[in-house]
Amino acid sequence: MQLLPDIQLEQTEEVQLVRYMGEGQGFGWHEDALSEQEATMDAGGQRIATLLVYLDDCQDGSGRTLFRDLRGGGKDGKQCRLGVSPKKGRALLFFPAISTTASIVEDDNTSTTDDDEDNGAFGNVYFDHTRADHRTTHAGEPPTGQNGQKHIAQLWIHSGIHTPVVFGRVL
Repeated sequence: MQLLPDIQLEQTEEVQLVRYMGEGQGFGWHEDALSEQEATMDAGGQRIATLLVYLDDCQDGSGRTLFRDLRGGGKDGKQCRLGVSPKKGRALLFFPAISTTASIVEDDNTSTTDDDEDNGAFGNVYFDHTRADHRTTHAGEPPTGQNGQKHIAQLWIHSGIHTPVVFGRVL
């Protein structure tokens, strides 16, 4: 975890392994940030980082992780959604919530803080001084092709100490 040197192992949720099989198995638009009811002190606070590790390749460019509101230059200069294609061993790290002490750089390169207008990109401030970043709303495309499978390992990192919950019981 050298990319995030201030994070302790106790802040992570259990690793989840996910298998998508066939064209009907994707995952619709969602946020990894927790609701105010879920992001409690007992739960370790807000999810501040998401790590996805792709465990295999998908054929035909399918199975991408798409971000609904994050866009960049595409072909012919048209803006397109940010998408990450699965490649075995590739990792995707993003931050579904931000600290309210962080500055936000706007499109015009001006800097704002949590007291400024944010055009709805950020949620309410939680007890742990985090805010959901709605720009990280994302979806998982279904895999296609001969093998038609996608495997990922996913890990969420919390703002505080997270107590593992396995099969509905606290360990």
